[in-house]
Order: sequence, then C-alpha cells, then structure tokens
Amino acid sequence: MRKFLKVGRPTFTMMIQAREKSRVTELMEKGKNGGADAFGLQLEQLLPQYRTEKHLREMISAAEGKPVYVTDYRTMLNTGMSDDELTAELLRAASCGAALIDIMGDMYAPTPLQLTDDHVAAERQKTLIRNIHDLGAGVLMSSHTSCFCPEDTVLSMIRKQRSRGADICKVVTSADTRDELYENFRISERLARLPYPSLFLCNGRFCRRHRLFAPFLADGIFLCVAEQDDLSTRSQPLLSDARLLWQKIQEGETDK
Repeated sequence: MRKFLKVGRPTFTMMIQAREKSRVTELMEKGKNGGADAFGLQLEQLLPQYRTEKHLREMISAAEGKPVYVTDYRTMLNTGMSDDELTAELLRAASCGAALIDIMGDMYAPTPLQLTDDHVAAERQKTLIRNIHDLGAGVLMSSHTSCFCPEDTVLSMIRKQRSRGADICKVVTSADTRDELYENFRISERLARLPYPSLFLCNGRFCRRHRLFAPFLADGIFLCVAEQDDLSTRSQPLLSDARLLWQKIQEGETDK
C-alpha cells in the first residue's frame, strides 16, 4: 500500500478543486513550492473529459512522488451519477497511482449521516476496499454528517468504518456553538488515542478553530489549500498558515 501519512507530525495535504487539468497542475506547483506533503484531488469538481486514465496518470505524476488522495463525492459535477459510476472512477484513480482513495460511508445505500448499516451495501464496500488495496492504494472512508454529533456517535461511526477495512477513518460534523466546539476538541483528543489513524473535522460557525488546531493533537491529516478561489472550501486554511502554525509550535517546544 502506498504510504501517505507522515510520522511525528501532521501531513499537510493540499486539496485541489478545479475544472481543468491545467489548473490542477498549476495548484500542484504552488503546493510543492509551499511545502505540501500530499495532494487531495477532488474529482467531483473536475470536468469529465479529464477523468480518463491518460489525464489521471498525468495529473498524479505532476505531484512528483508526493502522495495523492482522491475523492469522488456525489456533489458538484457528479450530481446524477450512480455510485457504480463513482466506483469505476475511484478504481481508475487507484490504478493510475493515487495513494489514498476516499470511499463514502454510505456508498451503495445513501443515508443522512453518510454511513449505511445496510448489510448488502457494507459487504460491497468491503469488496471495493479489497480491490483498491489490491491496486496498491490505501482507503479513507468518510462520513459527512452535516450536523453536530456527540462523542459516542462519532466513535461508533469510526469503529464501523474501520470494521469495513478502512485504513483511515474520517467523520465530518458541525460546531455552531462554543459547547459543540469544545466537545469536538474532546472527541479529537479521544480519537488520537486510537491505535489506527482517523480524520475528524467539523463545519459550522466555530469550525476554523478546530480545523487549525485539531490536526496537531494526533499528528493527523491537515487539509488545507494553496489559495482561496471560487471552488475551494472556505473552511480549509491556507497551506502557508498551516505550515507557519506548525513552525511556531516547533519553536515553542524547542525553547522549553
């Protein structure tokens, strides 16, 4: 399985949302120059003509050895596509050299919290994960809940994802109040003690504080962007800010 995570510090993963292949490679250059450890290519934003084997290989090769994480959600340009169509694109990305493939937790059976309990769908997910592993890539299973979830719910979701074969488990909730923010930090600290990696994020009014500091609790994945444009996710910090924050943390630890 292609290695993705750094050891002993967060993995600065620069997310890329672009329509054209030229914009993908442009952002990759900015990420390489800015110190990105890895790239996240979001196929749901990419025009269909650039999702071929040829173009995928070229874009992944443009990372110049840095691992590429691929998502292909039902949103954006994928509206109306079936989960089987998304599966085919994800397998193509894995065969073209992607290091980490994002599988939605409700793949084949959509649910509000994006984590299905349907037995048939879960078995299909396990088969898909085995097929991706056979292609040499790792799997991140994600659940975007669109709401706040307490600790027990998040931990249960993470365990279910892991039981299906996910190498990295991802849950995205919300933090619209200070109490929800504080609870999310407690959840992050709890997840940091698990024997396998997870990625816990939130959206909402107080999400930025969590996104800036939670990755340092478990040396996890730090999702960021090279710059903000019309397609980027506003809650994802700039790569330059994330790297500067890590530098300041290191300086503080060195001074002790």
